[in-house]
Amino acid sequence: MKNSAQILIKNARLVEPLSEFHLQQVDLLLNNGKLEQIAPRISIDNIETFSADNLHVSLGWMDLRANFSDPGMEDREDLESGAMAAWQGGFTSVGLSPQTEPVADTKASIHYIKRANQNSPVNLLPYGAFSRGTKGEELSEIYDMDKAGALAFSNGKQSVSNSALMKLALLYNRDLKRPLHVQSFDANLRAEGQMHEGSKSTWLGLNGLAEISETITQARDIRLAEYCAAALHFTGISSSKSVELVREAQEKGIAISGDVNLMNLLFTDEDLDTYDSRLKVFPPLREMRDKSNLVQALKDGVLKGIASNHEPRTIEEKRCEFDMASFGAATLEGFFGALNAALEKEMTLSDIIYQISRAPREITHYQTNMALKAGEEVELTFFNPALEWSWNDLKPYSKAANYPFQLITLKGKALATYVKGKFSRIA
Repeated sequence: MKNSAQILIKNARLVEPLSEFHLQQVDLLLNNGKLEQIAPRISIDNIETFSADNLHVSLGWMDLRANFSDPGMEDREDLESGAMAAWQGGFTSVGLSPQTEPVADTKASIHYIKRANQNSPVNLLPYGAFSRGTKGEELSEIYDMDKAGALAFSNGKQSVSNSALMKLALLYNRDLKRPLHVQSFDANLRAEGQMHEGSKSTWLGLNGLAEISETITQARDIRLAEYCAAALHFTGISSSKSVELVREAQEKGIAISGDVNLMNLLFTDEDLDTYDSRLKVFPPLREMRDKSNLVQALKDGVLKGIASNHEPRTIEEKRCEFDMASFGAATLEGFFGALNAALEKEMTLSDIIYQISRAPREITHYQTNMALKAGEEVELTFFNPALEWSWNDLKPYSKAANYPFQLITLKGKALATYVKGKFSRIA
């Protein structure tokens, strides 16, 4: 990784609808974290320059949700390897799940991430767990974690069956002026489910995860949010019915939003014919109609934000029988190549970049005022959206053994980042 305080970027196409130079070829002069100058052409002698074929630049990419398993499960990932994986994937900021051991439910746990952030190549942004131990029984130290610098609050991968606790969390979070994050599912209906419940699960002989296991608690939580006049964000929306519930709530004026996990835009339950455990994720891969409706919801603005939902797993946890394998896919380093290849015929490049740059910031109220104009502090990602590459040619930084990208074509790759005042070329 090579860093430079001042650098001139030559002939980059800017992908930023809020800029007067949107989709134009520009030069950018970067110095100590700021965009000093942006113009069609900048000429300066004796300065380091960067250029590349088909170079594009956008606001730095932000991942809404990843699990770096640190502290407690560093054999899967740690903060250093996870941060390097995120950087290699082109991200400048990453929201970190509170699902660690111990759970991030105290100000001390937020401080732990903040200390690691000082020397990280990306911004590590910790979520706090709104219930102690993510058990859904009593509230955690929400205000203390907020003051310590928590990005937002969620219950990680755990369901909240206690409606009274959910109501209390919404009320406490309401004063923080950003939505409470929750992954909705009914733990009892989830039971021993291994994949989406449908004709394919019957054919494969695997226990199904019915759509209703997601929507039944989602409907409850929407009603609670309306009652509390509180904002609620659903993480990892996966089904057509879930989209309908969000759409209906928004039409009623309820402060409801939702995002989508990368894997649910890449694959469907039809891809499980070979029982490939790399595709065992939660929420599960659903049917083609669900996938199509998720894409349409992003285009319509009903859903906002695409998360890596990076869940690293060890060889022992994944390379075994499908029903014995852990849920989760590692997705950071091939994220953009996979997403761009999957959606390039469905969405414009500007819309794809919005979903991984502006949208996550709007959801979390983080860096919402960052503008790509002269004199402003900026974070940037440089990329080539047309570059086709193979996952097998990459040497990933992550410890994970469960990347699914050998299965698909990758198109588009990050080339460099500019974050914390440092320009870094990606190998």
